Amino acid sequence: MIVDDEPLEREVITMIIKRTNLGISKLFEAENGVEALNLAKLNRMDVILMDIKMPIMDGLVAAEMIKRHVPKCQIIYLTGYDEKYIALKTSKSGTGDYLLKPAHPNEVEQALNKYIPVVKRSLHDDILTVMEYIENNYHCDINLDTLSKLVFLSGQYLSRLFKQETGNTITQYITFRRLEEAKKCLIYSRENVMEVSEKCGFSDPNYFTRVFKKYEGVTPTQYQQQSLIGRKKRINSFNNFVM
Repeated sequence: MIVDDEPLEREVITMIIKRTNLGISKLFEAENGVEALNLAKLNRMDVILMDIKMPIMDGLVAAEMIKRHVPKCQIIYLTGYDEKYIALKTSKSGTGDYLLKPAHPNEVEQALNKYIPVVKRSLHDDILTVMEYIENNYHCDINLDTLSKLVFLSGQYLSRLFKQETGNTITQYITFRRLEEAKKCLIYSRENVMEVSEKCGFSDPNYFTRVFKKYEGVTPTQYQQQSLIGRKKRINSFNNFVM
């Protein structure tokens, strides 16, 4: 998971990671510590690249809380702060490495390389296959029968194994993957709620709205409006800085 309150920073880090050959099966984004904490608990996150200075809850506090709920989660800090300060704070919280922003692609890959091989070995091959299928088909109708046939396992056993390996049910995982894609569409496109709902695999816009509000605390329309206002503020700030 990439945690940063600046969408551009998240976008750049995402591009860097996708260009590596680390075999990362799932990539999440969060814009503050509270959202990161909720995502980490829900998805039993393995590795997090965490900005330190963020609104609502900063990265250091979020890291400590995440480690309580997901002890095996590895955290790599993204920061512009003084190195000695970060080293001191991270050592006290028992978390991992840090990268100074803007991080070079090679530095990001080297930092992730320390943890990704361990993560890959810890996941059952059949679960990786299922997760990859979901990643490529989240916009389609996905059912347990299809997934169980994919890995030649009974539906009951696959459900139990998936929950054991990821901490989530298959339905929860699919829903959350669709929500993550929906959030990107709402932020970066002009598509309406019905279009986003269909594009991301939700057959019923009303159900999409209910699920979205359950996890995000606001409706898709409110989320889109808030994102638009936030982007305008950032653009105005940038223009003022240039002038």
